Amino acid sequence: MTGHDDDAKAARSVAQTHIAKLARDVGVDIVLVDDHTIEFSAGWVFFYESREYLEGGTVSSALAGNAPLIVGKKDGAVHLTGTAR
Repeated sequence: MTGHDDDAKAARSVAQTHIAKLARDVGVDIVLVDDHTIEFSAGWVFFYESREYLEGGTVSSALAGNAPLIVGKKDGAVHLTGTAR
């Protein structure tokens, strides 16, 4: 495994930890949507959604306001994005 792969795996782990806390806070099973992850020069953009919506497609199970999060390459910090734009 290359260093790049290790970095991407570590970033995914950081994102997973962040959404696990969010899931506990809201009481919904939330998962990363790995097929939508975007890598760019400063980090990775991770998208997430409720497992129920992804597996069943029921619109009422979809999360609202679930803006993606960014995990920075430089420091591994989570940067929250917003839905206002």
